[in-house]
Amino acid sequence: MKKNYRGLDVLRGIGIFVLLVMHTAFYYFNGLFELDLDNPPLIVTLIGLMLMFAGVFAMISGLVHTHQHMRKIKEKQLPFKTTMKHNVRSGVFILIIAYLYFILTGPGLAHMSEKFMSHSILVELLSSGQLIGITLERVLYVDSLVMIGMNILLLGLFFRFQQTSIKAQSSNFFLVSALVFFILSLIRIPLYTMYLDAIDASNWPVILSLNWLVNKNNPIFPYLSFALFGAWIATLLVTFDFKGVVKQVLPLGLLLFVLGVALYILLPDTMLQRSIDPVWFALMMAQNGLFMLFILLVLKVYDYGKHKELNPISSFFKRFGVAGLSIFFIESVVSAAVYSLLRMINPNISLDIPGALLFGLTLALIWGVFLMVWEKSGYKYGIEYFYTRFLRPSGGSEKEDKLLEKLL
Repeated sequence: MKKNYRGLDVLRGIGIFVLLVMHTAFYYFNGLFELDLDNPPLIVTLIGLMLMFAGVFAMISGLVHTHQHMRKIKEKQLPFKTTMKHNVRSGVFILIIAYLYFILTGPGLAHMSEKFMSHSILVELLSSGQLIGITLERVLYVDSLVMIGMNILLLGLFFRFQQTSIKAQSSNFFLVSALVFFILSLIRIPLYTMYLDAIDASNWPVILSLNWLVNKNNPIFPYLSFALFGAWIATLLVTFDFKGVVKQVLPLGLLLFVLGVALYILLPDTMLQRSIDPVWFALMMAQNGLFMLFILLVLKVYDYGKHKELNPISSFFKRFGVAGLSIFFIESVVSAAVYSLLRMINPNISLDIPGALLFGLTLALIWGVFLMVWEKSGYKYGIEYFYTRFLRPSGGSEKEDKLLEKLL
């Protein structure tokens, strides 16, 4: 059983790099609130679509955590109870980081109708000089890190159920679970309307019972299905050779992607409105299929292909895949500080779409150089550094070896 899959680190790193660019481009584009969402420029639609790619992190996380769970049991011979403790500790750690991130340092929430950007505490302090408190909107918002933390914890329930109650092959169990849960996610469409009504009425029992299930932006419905598909791929990787994995994953990935794209084309375009409707479900379907294909591609190139050595570009992205969470945690604060400095130099600064994209790309490239330097110390004292130490009592994390790997 392989210890790590380098292709997944590269794919995760590409995803984080793109998010760093898109975050900055989105939040520092001066014409954001003047956009016609019914007829947006193509580049704006593409930026909006890429900002919705959190599912790739869910699928990778589901694959990696399931693979580690199986490896700890089969190769390290750890008791099932220990692996479950590991899963809980991992999920709790990510959730703590998630809420600290979104409250203190995370990106803004754009209110398009009010032409207002709701910032995190430190970003608002740098942007306006005002110290704000914790807002309910940010506590309830389900961002990508909250989604990953919740998925890790919920995967533990599937691990236990499969271990104690299901006698079918684990790959079949996770595939059926993923498909059923994804179809069940259609329930988010009516439940989200119910959730909004509860918000308006301050109906807290309904708000708290539905929030992590259906609230924007990355709730359990449907993002647990992405993690379950990742878990399915993990079980295939430890059961079959890579050709056998491709034979099972490729047809389903293509089917979901083609069907999702077809539905998206045929249905009215409401993507930029972020409506929870059939178009949203079509996008989720297409993304589930697309991310399966992405995973097959990077595994073929970096783990099962003839040329497995990382070139400088692949190494550049892999660093983001290994230590990118630390960068992700502070990037909005750094972007705000840099933009405030630029505004001091030029009070009339105004970024159009190309300027905002260039600003985001420049900062992301600088972060890449920073990671090259930080790598020499094993990314010491970053979030990943403390994460691996937090997991040592329950069998440790494979990431600990990655932090010490030198790609230079």
